[in-house]
Parts: sequence; C-alpha cells; structure tokens
Amino acid sequence: MNKTIPIEDALKRVHLPIESANGLPNSCYVEHSAFERDRDCVFAPGWISIGFGSDVPANWAVPVELMGYPLLITRDKNNTLRVFHNVCSHRGMQLVTEPGKLGTGLIRCKYHSWTYNFSGDLIGTPSLGGPDINQHKDFNPEINGLKPVRTEVWLDNIFINLDNTAEPFENFLSPLMQHWSKWVTADALKEFKPATTHGKLELVVNCNWKLAIENFLEAYHLPWVHPGLNTYSPLSQHYDIKRGENFSGQGSSSYSSPSGADGSLSSWPEDQMKYAEYPVLYPNTLLGLQSDHFFTMTILPISETESLERVQLMFLGEVAEDNKYDAHRKSVLEGWREVFAEDIFAVEGMQQGRRSPAYQGGVFSPVMDQHTLHFHQWIATRIARDL
Repeated sequence: MNKTIPIEDALKRVHLPIESANGLPNSCYVEHSAFERDRDCVFAPGWISIGFGSDVPANWAVPVELMGYPLLITRDKNNTLRVFHNVCSHRGMQLVTEPGKLGTGLIRCKYHSWTYNFSGDLIGTPSLGGPDINQHKDFNPEINGLKPVRTEVWLDNIFINLDNTAEPFENFLSPLMQHWSKWVTADALKEFKPATTHGKLELVVNCNWKLAIENFLEAYHLPWVHPGLNTYSPLSQHYDIKRGENFSGQGSSSYSSPSGADGSLSSWPEDQMKYAEYPVLYPNTLLGLQSDHFFTMTILPISETESLERVQLMFLGEVAEDNKYDAHRKSVLEGWREVFAEDIFAVEGMQQGRRSPAYQGGVFSPVMDQHTLHFHQWIATRIARDL
C-alpha cells in the first residue's frame, strides 16, 4: 500500500507537469476538516452560485444552506433580490426554515418577534426596553439589521461572495464572455429565459462536490458512460475549451438541435450551429451553451461525501413559456436527465475509491485530462493558503 504523505507535499505534486503530476490526495475528498477548508478557502472568497432567481417570486423568502451556513434569499415587491445570513441579530435564531411568501413583506423572528423588512432593516423590537417598551436609548436598530451577502444575478443564476473579497463580478465573468464572443454577446444571452415548465431537476449524489466537477470537465468517459450520447456526439468530435484562470471545460462540434422548436440566438453565426460548449465556472457552476438553449448545473456540497446537483434549463422567447412547446421542453429536460443520471455511478464509484490507501491522487492522461488537472491545481493553490 502507498504511504500517506503530508498534504503539503501532496499539493506540490499537483503542480507538477501533467506527465508526472498526481491529483489531490484522498483526504481532500473524505475528511470533514477538508470540507470545511473548501468552504473557507475555496467557496467563501469566490463567486459561487446558490440557486435560481426564478425560484424566488416577489415577497418570497427562500432559505438555503451552504456547507453549514444558513442563508436567506429574498425578493421584495419591487423585484429586488437580496441574500442575507439567515440569522436574527438578537440571539442567533434562524429566521426562515421553509420557502414561502411573506404577505406582510416582513421577516419576523419566532423567538422574540424581532422584525426585519426585505431590505434587511430591523424595524421591530417589541418590549426591547421592558414590557410594552419597544425602544431603548442605548440600542441602535440601524446597525443591527440582517447581515447582507454580496450578490449578483446572471442568467437567473444567483451568485454570492461570502467574505466580500472577490473581484468585481464582471471581472470574474469577463474571461468566459470573451471566449464566447465568437458566438454570443452579453445582450444576446439575455434572450434566454427560464423554462416555465419542465425546466428544473435535482439529483443528490453520494460524492464529494469536486468529483462532480471533475466528471463534467472532461469528455474522456463519453464512450463508456454515455454510449447513447456518443452515437451522435462522439468523443472524436469533442474538444477542450481554452483554459482560463477560473474556468475550463469541453465543447462539441456535432450538436444537433432537438426537434420541436426552431430558432437560435440572434448573434450565433449560421455556420456554427453544430457547436456547443460545456465549461465550469470555478468552483461550482456548470454551464451548457447551445444555440437554442442553455443550462446551468449548480453543485451544492452537503457534506464531504454528498452533493446536490440543481439544474435549470433556459430557452428562447416563447419556447421558454408557451404551452405549445411544453412537450419540447420536457423532451430536452429528459434528455439531459438521462445524461446526468448516467454519471452518478461514476462519481459515486470514485468517492468509494477515495477510501483506498492504495490510491493517493492518481495520474492523468497527458491529452485527455488537462482540464481535470487544471481544476486540481486551482483548488490546491487555494487550500494551500490555509496550511
């Protein structure tokens, strides 16, 4: 059996040339301390997706747990979406436990009835100064509202930066948009709208979140894991996307639009319709860009060995909303459901393999695994800062 080496040494091996590099060690996939380190060193400093704006109608509050942190997504009557830490400023009570409409437009703590509006302002503190005395001269409600989380919404994806240190969101997105400029502009992408029916799916997989990302990054497994897909989108017609600092992935030059709806993005070149790309915006946002539809898969880590995959489909114009395209939306969703479900045994099998002392990061194909190593190196750089 291989002797476990110190993680500092293991991370150095991740940065070797691909011909001699090893991947992240087992501990990064199986230990709870590594899960917390991912939260603090990988997720908190970056832009991470946590859900979809279409899940939060006006006057709704939707709780989300991110790696143990309780968060709250709200949308007020003016359609402004915000994210807060889901905790009362008084005694730390979790404020909202179930998604739903708050008809009053107020968020009330069930413990002592402290009340906040959808802007996060503390507007009610009953009996704060004694029975039926709701103020106190030494208490300032203006500095005791809900704690906001830096938030941006892009293509209905809700992105947050937990520690408020990330670069401006437009800078984060810019490298990918520059790469996609051969097909689309930022304005053209806005033509995509969330599907009103058959637009979402969720899968819980028994694997560390990183394995779900790694699987999406490469097409190497296509002939064996996706034999049906491989018949019309074969491995030989897939290509690597040029790696950016915070994204990488794969593309296909044999995409074929599903029957049942016509149309494509207005900016998409006519001679490029067979191209589609599937990058990951690090750390947890998986994207699928086709000329006629778009999807996002958000990976939400539940524990070091369990992850939630949330998928949303978007279509163009009336194809996203009109009832006459209901069957088309269902067909596209079920097609992707089949592909994503086929991956489950692979990522769960890799998770089981991470318990073996005979495996310590593995090796890489110098040709087929370049993006996987790129992701490992990106992770290794960030977690090394905590060691």
